[in-house]
Amino acid sequence: MSTSNLPGSFSMVPRGNIREVVVQRILAAVIRGEFPVGHRMVIQSLAEQFGVSATPVREALVELASIGIVENLPNRGAVMREFGSVQIREIYQLRRILEVEAVRTACGKIEPRQLAELSEQFAAIAREKRDNSWSQKAMTLDIRLHSLIAEQCGSTRLQDELRRYNTLVQAIREVVDNESQAQEIALTDHEEIIAALQANDCDLAAEKMEQHIRRTASLVETLVQEREAAK
Repeated sequence: MSTSNLPGSFSMVPRGNIREVVVQRILAAVIRGEFPVGHRMVIQSLAEQFGVSATPVREALVELASIGIVENLPNRGAVMREFGSVQIREIYQLRRILEVEAVRTACGKIEPRQLAELSEQFAAIAREKRDNSWSQKAMTLDIRLHSLIAEQCGSTRLQDELRRYNTLVQAIREVVDNESQAQEIALTDHEEIIAALQANDCDLAAEKMEQHIRRTASLVETLVQEREAAK
């Protein structure tokens, strides 16, 4: 199949962590509404479209089923579940619960040097010109902070759940194209979370994280609702 005839989210997958990339590409297509409810996700067809073997596609569908994006039905395989603003709200609700618990348990365990470096990096990017590369830099720092918290939360299971939901959240962000508005707000949120961690104030860190996720969820849900209304 020629890649020139594929939707944008169905471009050929680069080498590397193939399963993770396939998960993100399918998620992007789901969020764009390219798969209707009940659509059968045929493994071989997806593998051909992505230019990969069937194995990473099969693994990607298992992961997507685990977070409620697809459903495995007898004699049908993986089929699309409903996805819209209601599902966005539920995803961010669960992410908020996970992130708040993670930051509370990671408080006091992260090296002061690491927190100081992140604080300096967030302060530096806040002063930078908002050009085409700024959003990606902000996203990279965002991921770095949340990953550091997850790594130090003391629970492998919690860390795994955070990784899965963060993969989903990153795909949502990229598709709804809300980086500029959300990332400006997130800069202050992140700086406040880091400051609370530096002070070893676990309750404040949890409070700031909850506020951060709630604000982000509200922005994303509004944008998704606007997209739904425009269809």
